[in-house]
Amino acid sequence: MSLAFFIHVSAVGILATYVHLIFALWAPRYGMPRIDLPRGMTQLTFGDSFEGPAPYSWGIFVIHMNGIVFALLYATVVAPLLPGDLFVRGLIWGGILFIAAQLIFVPIFLQDGLFGVKGHKRGWITALVIHLLYGAILGWLSPIL
Repeated sequence: MSLAFFIHVSAVGILATYVHLIFALWAPRYGMPRIDLPRGMTQLTFGDSFEGPAPYSWGIFVIHMNGIVFALLYATVVAPLLPGDLFVRGLIWGGILFIAAQLIFVPIFLQDGLFGVKGHKRGWITALVIHLLYGAILGWLSPIL
């Protein structure tokens, strides 16, 4: 893996994560429940300290680091194994991330039940859309090793 490949995939991961975050925060404008990912990630990762809650920006940073890691995983390991053209591969990756998040991250770390059943009854729709957007942008712009 060359440095140029690493930088390209990382930049695409940052862009895809940014769209992922913005859509999650603006979801009520599209008739879907809002998911405040940075606040949740800040609380989950850092919790409260003696000075109060950790800064919101740390949640944004952690989510973007996750986005870069998942973009690199997609471009180096997963995408060559998936069928279809690049855009379809990205959508499949977004779907895989959605299912993994709903079966592992949401019930274990957020304690919100499988597919977030303890949260908003339509929250899974927003989660699905944002993961598919993330995957679509990766499939569209990311090179594959």
